[in-house]
Amino acid sequence: MGTSLEALSPYHHIRKNRPPTIIVHGKADTTIPFLTVELFTNEMIKHGNRCELVGYENQTHGFFNYGKGDNSMFRATVTEMDNFLKSLGYLKGKPTIDSFMSSIK
Repeated sequence: MGTSLEALSPYHHIRKNRPPTIIVHGKADTTIPFLTVELFTNEMIKHGNRCELVGYENQTHGFFNYGKGDNSMFRATVTEMDNFLKSLGYLKGKPTIDSFMSSIK
């Protein structure tokens, strides 16, 4: 890609004062193993950053993409993100994913 892997790696750019981060990740992901995001999360926290990891059993890479299966994982992960943004004060009220899903049918 014309640059080093370290230059592309989020792990190699961890330092204090990184933005709050939520990671939703499948525990059966073989593209980016779950251990990788666990290490990233732990290092972010060590540097004083807020980083939350939400793992999903038996889920592989891209499990939460809209249109996959019955969209239950899409709903679940968007709800997690909504709650995370709410905890930061960026959103208010209950998650609106169900209203969104109804509007696109």
